[in-house]
Amino acid sequence: MDHSCQAGCDTDEAPQADAVRTQRRQALHEHAVPAEAEQGLTSAAPIPSTLHRKNCAMEIQCECGKFRAELRSFPANTPGRLVCYCDDCQMYLRHLGRADLLDVNGGTEVVPAYPSDVKILQGLDHLKCTRLTANGTFRYSTSCCNTPIVNARPGESWAGFLRGVYTARDAYTLDQTLGAVRSRIMGRYAKGTPPAGTPQTFNLRAMITVLPFLLKGKLLRKSKGSPFFAADGITPVVAPHVLTDAERQAARG
Repeated sequence: MDHSCQAGCDTDEAPQADAVRTQRRQALHEHAVPAEAEQGLTSAAPIPSTLHRKNCAMEIQCECGKFRAELRSFPANTPGRLVCYCDDCQMYLRHLGRADLLDVNGGTEVVPAYPSDVKILQGLDHLKCTRLTANGTFRYSTSCCNTPIVNARPGESWAGFLRGVYTARDAYTLDQTLGAVRSRIMGRYAKGTPPAGTPQTFNLRAMITVLPFLLKGKLLRKSKGSPFFAADGITPVVAPHVLTDAERQAARG
């Protein structure tokens, strides 16, 4: 089955959350750093050209399948697989009790999309929102199975979907669709030694990887119509919970 384009008409039942977590954990720890990519993990190598010719609708979901969404123009409208080792991303997953989704060095893998390309198919009522601070990023997860979904900010043409929503049905679908991780950032916060070439913060290669995506999003106003914010483009569709000082402290590694 070609997992690069999963239409909304797919009627297969969602896998059980525990089984999915086991499969994903194996993929994260066994395949997060493919041997052939060890020396080029921060390279801005293009996504294979055959994928750019596809104009597909990619269906994503939480682990139990109660939340489902569709990404239009995928994978054309994504910069590919990115990994962030920052302390905020690590804190968030630990707060959710989902440290199992961090890779062996504490990295969070995201595959961004444009907010205007996102259509929620079902499960809006299962979304919850968390902010690490009063001015922090809006981080959405599900109440049904505690799956982190996306990180977003109002007015920005960037919706950072976490790896798990792409791999809920098949742990290897990103390898098949997008290939290797294209960029890694914020290595100063990594646990142990991150893959070779990971910068302490950002580097030129990381910027080159995402800059075309950001410029296209700004020019085409891809922040408009985000399903994660109300019609005013500012108010989140779910009232956020802002972590207390005690909760932040408890979530620190």
